[in-house]
Amino acid sequence: MQFKKNILIKAFADSLNAIRKNPFYLAIVSVIDIFFLFVFFVIYPFFFENIMDRIISLLMLTGKAFQGLTQTDVSLNILSNQQQMNSLIISIGFWIGGLAVLTYLLYCIFQGASWFFAHKIFKEKLNYLEYIKRFFAVNTLWYIAFVIIVYFYARALIFTDVLKISSNLETVRIFSLIFLIILIYFAFISYVLIKKHGFIDSIKKSFSFGIKKFSTIAPMYLLLILDFALIDVLLRLLFMINITLMIVVGMILIFPFIAYARLVIISVIENLAKTK
Repeated sequence: MQFKKNILIKAFADSLNAIRKNPFYLAIVSVIDIFFLFVFFVIYPFFFENIMDRIISLLMLTGKAFQGLTQTDVSLNILSNQQQMNSLIISIGFWIGGLAVLTYLLYCIFQGASWFFAHKIFKEKLNYLEYIKRFFAVNTLWYIAFVIIVYFYARALIFTDVLKISSNLETVRIFSLIFLIILIYFAFISYVLIKKHGFIDSIKKSFSFGIKKFSTIAPMYLLLILDFALIDVLLRLLFMINITLMIVVGMILIFPFIAYARLVIISVIENLAKTK
């Protein structure tokens, strides 16, 4: 227990010391993270509006199809509108797929850069292109898993809130959150391991390492979550005073904290790897 405590204390202290020696790191990585969100939320509405327009058109079309008084009328209406329905479904899939691919690319480009700089602050010898290539590779698995989680949650949400069909939304929501936490847990570990290992080895070692060292890694995540919760409480208090003040303080605290959290994760995983 004392050994695990020492590793965590050392990681948090080493990360602060690294920032003290390289204060521009927080500024550079914070700008990258902010720009990532800016680009995403500029592009996202364009895709979302096109997706919703087609979903609404499809719902209106299917609604008309089911207005017949007899089963024969319903079948005829569906048959007559089948081509238009198929076209809308394909179009919806196209826009959703485009948004998914774009999100993957933006995440890998910007977050890959942020994690790369986090490694570099510890004076690690890394090739940028090699690291980004591996970052893209490991995220193919994590992103597919993320899309599957989102699919089942969105499906349950549409059944319940749009189609008004009884579904197990609450159960799906709970399991989606659990699987998302598990996904993030192993993904962040892999972002550290890809420095030395290729795609397959990074994935394998992420699972084995994450399970074997759970008793140390999990408390690290909990401490970071607790720190973030404290920032959240502060921002909620500031919101009651002044919204502009909350936004300014939030920008000053949240993004540097995320940059600091990356350093802590890298430091803990690196220190644990040395004790194997």
